[in-house]
Amino acid sequence: MFANVIQREPLSARLADAREAREGVLIRVLSVGDDPLVHEGIRALLGAERDMELVGEVGSEEFDSIHFMGLLPAVVLMGTDVSCHGAIARLHAFDPSARVIVIASRCGDVRTRRAIDAGAHGCLLSSNVRGALAQAIRAVASGRRFIDGDSAVQLMQSRAEEDLKAREIQVLELVAAGKANKEIAFELSTTEGTVKNYVKRILGKLHASDRTHAVVIGIARGIIEIRATSA
Repeated sequence: MFANVIQREPLSARLADAREAREGVLIRVLSVGDDPLVHEGIRALLGAERDMELVGEVGSEEFDSIHFMGLLPAVVLMGTDVSCHGAIARLHAFDPSARVIVIASRCGDVRTRRAIDAGAHGCLLSSNVRGALAQAIRAVASGRRFIDGDSAVQLMQSRAEEDLKAREIQVLELVAAGKANKEIAFELSTTEGTVKNYVKRILGKLHASDRTHAVVIGIARGIIEIRATSA
């Protein structure tokens, strides 16, 4: 959609243009994500604002190339369907002044927390987008951070829960793959008793009632991902 945007201008000229735009009236906004309905909603909301413009709607696979072609927004809106933390790190390597707002269904999950840790400047629940998006964009564009009240509560609750250690995540991934304790012990070169202890700690940290519940929580919070198995 945006394949012809400033393809041949030198990078220095594009950066100068972007700085000039950021100092002007309009706040340049880029929407990144794979849900067309989300893009449509953001487009409608920003269309009603006089001090901002939507410069692009980009799918997660296009994200890097589109930025290198020169959109250079002042604020990036990013859904958690993208690998947020990695994308934010790449964006900041290209343009350290770029500012990101994460839009998430749940701001306490691991993906959102990693995005905040990677440098996202705002977190907004998708349920609050209609009422708070413009306010969040103005705040972040002006150099402030923005985390709406509901997001702040979820983030604090999430931070209060002890994170799973790398070995515990490995065990949870193997549990999700349907492995029994004996199989997990063999794969990790440890004892079955040690695996049982890992599982017990995982259940406690996730407040899970059983192994299946722990897997469901782990997937929902982005701690583990469902891996495709070969036939």
